[in-house]
Amino acid sequence: MFNSNKIILSALLAAIGCSAYAADTPKTGNAVEARVGAMIDNMTLNEKINFTGVDDGHMIPTFDKFGIKGTTAYDSSMGVYVDSKIFGASYPSQSALAATWNVNRAKEFGLAIGYEARTAGGQQILTPTVNMYRTPFNGRAAESVCGEDPYLCSVMAPAIANGVQRQGIQAGAKHLIANEQEANRHNVNIVVSQKTLREVYLEPFESLAKNANIAAMMCGFNKVNGYYACENHNIITDIVKGEWGYQGFVMSDFNSIQDAFLGAWAGTDLDMPSGLKFTSDNLLPYVYSGELTQSVIKDKDRRLMRALVSYGFDKKINPETPLTHPEYGEQASLDIAREGIVLLKNADTSGSKPLLPLKKTAKIAVIGDYAKYAPSSPFGTAWSVPEDNYVTELSGLQQLASSSSKIHFIKAMALDPKTATYYVPGSCDNGVCTQGVKAEYFSNDELSGEPELTRTESGINFDWNEMTNTTSSETRDIDDFTVTDGSFSARYTALIKPTITGRHVIKVRASGPFTVKLNGKEIMESDGEPRASDEPNAIEKSVKTKVLKKGKTYKIVLEYERTTQSFQTTLGGLDGVQMSWASLVPPKSIKNYDAVVAIVGNNYETEGETLDKHFAIPDQQGFMLKKLTKANPNTIVVMHAGGGMKMLPWAKNAGAILHAWYSGQYGGQALAEILYGKVNPSGRLPITLDKKISQNPSYASYSDPDDYVGDDAKTEMTYKEGVLFGYRGYQKEHKKPLYPFGFGLSYTTFKFSNLSLSSNLITSGKEIAATFTVTNTGDKDGYEVAQLYVKPSDVASDEPIRALKGFKKVYLKAGQSKQVTLHLNNRAFADWVASTDSWDVTARNYTIQVGSSSQTLPLKKRVKALYPISLKTSTSNMLSTEMQSDVQVPLTAAY
Repeated sequence: MFNSNKIILSALLAAIGCSAYAADTPKTGNAVEARVGAMIDNMTLNEKINFTGVDDGHMIPTFDKFGIKGTTAYDSSMGVYVDSKIFGASYPSQSALAATWNVNRAKEFGLAIGYEARTAGGQQILTPTVNMYRTPFNGRAAESVCGEDPYLCSVMAPAIANGVQRQGIQAGAKHLIANEQEANRHNVNIVVSQKTLREVYLEPFESLAKNANIAAMMCGFNKVNGYYACENHNIITDIVKGEWGYQGFVMSDFNSIQDAFLGAWAGTDLDMPSGLKFTSDNLLPYVYSGELTQSVIKDKDRRLMRALVSYGFDKKINPETPLTHPEYGEQASLDIAREGIVLLKNADTSGSKPLLPLKKTAKIAVIGDYAKYAPSSPFGTAWSVPEDNYVTELSGLQQLASSSSKIHFIKAMALDPKTATYYVPGSCDNGVCTQGVKAEYFSNDELSGEPELTRTESGINFDWNEMTNTTSSETRDIDDFTVTDGSFSARYTALIKPTITGRHVIKVRASGPFTVKLNGKEIMESDGEPRASDEPNAIEKSVKTKVLKKGKTYKIVLEYERTTQSFQTTLGGLDGVQMSWASLVPPKSIKNYDAVVAIVGNNYETEGETLDKHFAIPDQQGFMLKKLTKANPNTIVVMHAGGGMKMLPWAKNAGAILHAWYSGQYGGQALAEILYGKVNPSGRLPITLDKKISQNPSYASYSDPDDYVGDDAKTEMTYKEGVLFGYRGYQKEHKKPLYPFGFGLSYTTFKFSNLSLSSNLITSGKEIAATFTVTNTGDKDGYEVAQLYVKPSDVASDEPIRALKGFKKVYLKAGQSKQVTLHLNNRAFADWVASTDSWDVTARNYTIQVGSSSQTLPLKKRVKALYPISLKTSTSNMLSTEMQSDVQVPLTAAY
């Protein structure tokens, strides 16, 4: 269903208004502390210990003695996931939200998802995720609102948290700390300097503590400098609770505490969800021996009780109620998708004007089975594929075109197990064959003996939990097949008949070992070992064939063994087997289309929790794009992923390229509106897109995700690049990426001019106001993202050449100019200095640079610090007073 709401260009209040609901916003002060103290004083030592672990499905435990019913938390960055489906809206990924560079969109998302969590009967939602985009391999890049810059994250994250908490819902940030990879996530030890931790990885958490008073932080699975994250006293107690004065609680990631004493002493307050370590049996001996003081236990209880009392959850729990305003979340989802899609390339392919926007009368070919289905998401806790009320990219184009007949889906290039065409061996007569697959099922896992069941299937798309085979023509049960001890095997034999001459791709996804033979030759095999021990996703593999001839039949045999039940079956997982095939070269008629829209990238099969992905686009899509862009230069490539991917060589020949991330339930509408020019693209990259993976600054220490998979997996990762990752590393090495941080095209043009500073001296406690003019010099209305970077003189070897320290998204009508002011406090010029344990401004010159990306900064002014300035971690703030105000959400915004 197309969302017909008008394009929202203002903040949330103007966009959707407020209902009469007034949230029970968090309370602080003496009354809260008195109530908390009174409860703790009436707890026995056993009760105090047992209250720090939970194993009954709640987050903060129940406590009948005080009438506490326990709290419920929902865990998803892209939607509220309840009872195996999305409750409310399916949102774009937080990487897409980061690409909006719009603090109002962050607040809008927080308000909407907070409202839905409350309506679903929850008290907490585990968002935002504030881990850095250090490497393109990271499987959970989609879930984080950081991109690759701590300042961008330090603005967007508290805006989200404040929106959530304005709804009377506790926000929980994750994952503390240095959790930038999924491969071997339970065992890897991250070796990272204190300077790097402070200046990059801790800064967003610090901003959440200081600018959102976030209710909770979640410590991760990994080790940091030799200690598990939930057992790291330096991080949790010394820095977070000590230096920052954080008053909320620290919870474990799911069963991530390994040692009860170390976790308790380090400062983790809640052992969830199984309460395996924080029990009286485990902790009392340490209390009695004096190794663990009662004050440590009492502090945990105080923080948990404070969270309950400050939100009123000690007396009243949010009841589950009907979702009376789904449009709040739907509007937020659409707004983020519209502003988050980044236009990377828009070539002058005809010799007269850029390819985009398209005419509504244009004849368009659409390639990619992703285009036909509900907008996708990553695998794991971010999974949020909507069941209904969504717009596919195919239908979005059809609805905005002058006629739906202008949009043609190229079925021969769709790698889809539901629609793949097969023919029964031996059924062909004068070139006419009977459609179907010969299926043989064995009641053992060795394909031995006679099959128990032999029959013809319409395709290969099996779900072993449901015991069904679902294709476009039917859903068929196989419940008459007897399974012994859950183990069985199957052989599928069929003919494929290409309709295009050229190389093809054959793909299998399976929860067990398999082999594929083509005309008797083995072309693909898997031993069935998943790439993760926890939440293992089904194995996805593909192979590129030799040239297959149009109209000729080829025999294909898939043998599959189901030997384990350990594969994840929810959140995008599969316990079953699928096979599909498609042409990698376009039909000759492709040159007759005015434009081709190719939908490519990752989804829950290849990206997500527990899975660090490879740099190449999966399923041979890179080869396909190379052929397609040469066949029709007017090819528009739409990429889906949480981060970057291999884009060369096809990017050279593509007419247009857009990064659409994971774009939520109305992603198809947002994309169509941009392609046809109804919406002017305004997304900007929150990451750097690499030409080659070997040029990425993290490559020296992380060159292959498979190094961290399997029995001999590596268990240590050193952040060798320090603070010089992403755009900072590229600038330091004087390398030019494919597309730089902060980059994004528009259908109009902008000019920056007239930079002036309120002072050219950096003085203690004083902010500098940088004022400049942004002009829309084109003929279309649109957004520009003004970005401010600070460049120190005499840059040290471990310092970046420049770093983002301010930004603002500005809407300008054609020909309009606006004056923009960005404020810089002392922290904007400071570095973390280990010897002083403080943020220090060095006495030297600094250049303030303003422009449209990290590489395009036409405005420059110099300022100077005449003397060193030392800033305490406890009192300094990475956000100026103006930005501290901007990330707040007014009380009236709750609904």
